[in-house]
Amino acid sequence: MILPIIALFIFGTMFGSFLSVINYRIRKNEKGIFFGRSKCPYCHKNLKAYQLIPIISYFVGGGKCMFCKKKISITYPLLELAGGLTLVSLFIYEPFIKLTFSGIQYFALPSLLYFLYLSFIGFCFIGIFFYDIQYLEIPEIYTFPAIALVFLWGIFGTTLSLYDSAIGGALAGIFFGIQVLISKEKWLGAGDLQLGILIGLFFGWKLFLLALFIIYFIGLIITLILMATKKVKRTSKIPFAPFLIMGSFITLFFGKSILNFYINTFL
Repeated sequence: MILPIIALFIFGTMFGSFLSVINYRIRKNEKGIFFGRSKCPYCHKNLKAYQLIPIISYFVGGGKCMFCKKKISITYPLLELAGGLTLVSLFIYEPFIKLTFSGIQYFALPSLLYFLYLSFIGFCFIGIFFYDIQYLEIPEIYTFPAIALVFLWGIFGTTLSLYDSAIGGALAGIFFGIQVLISKEKWLGAGDLQLGILIGLFFGWKLFLLALFIIYFIGLIITLILMATKKVKRTSKIPFAPFLIMGSFITLFFGKSILNFYINTFL
């Protein structure tokens, strides 16, 4: 198991680095989001290959651009780390191969397809997570492709029926949509609504209800901590997408166990 985990962590950090580039170019409204050389956000000089090694390059350079010495945001290595941890966690959740020095001992194509599906959704989640923290917005470049993929998975996949997925999406649309309409996008924005619908479609109605409880519990606890430490005020805008995504990851990895525990204990 250790060999695939190491490989996936490295691969995940590379994807995390790619997401940081996408987020920057979306924000700056640059053309060619998926193409072009990576540049320093300050001096705009093209970065060389050794300056693009995920996580390592940031700390080797002391958190600064090696050209202009301006400080680089810590979100870059954090996003790269999140990418690596996401792939590793998903592999532990859905192992599709057992690889040793002597060769492949186990391989399952359905598990690989499910892993790839979860990985795409997972990377959309972490891209949104960091973008919303930085800019208080949720870019549609993540939500729309993810929603389309979840629909396709509901049709052709085997882990969740399209019926359950559609009910989850409808519940999410109603629940978050009412809040958007009543508050006139002061509580939640259109991006939060899109992300909420994605989560409902992704989990189906049963796990979505659990995810909803976890999301608001996490949001309440973190908000109270931030207010107690005077990091935010009552009137401060707090990004909601990170709560949605943290709750979603917890539900993905532990949701079924939590539901089974609740049913066996209280019902």
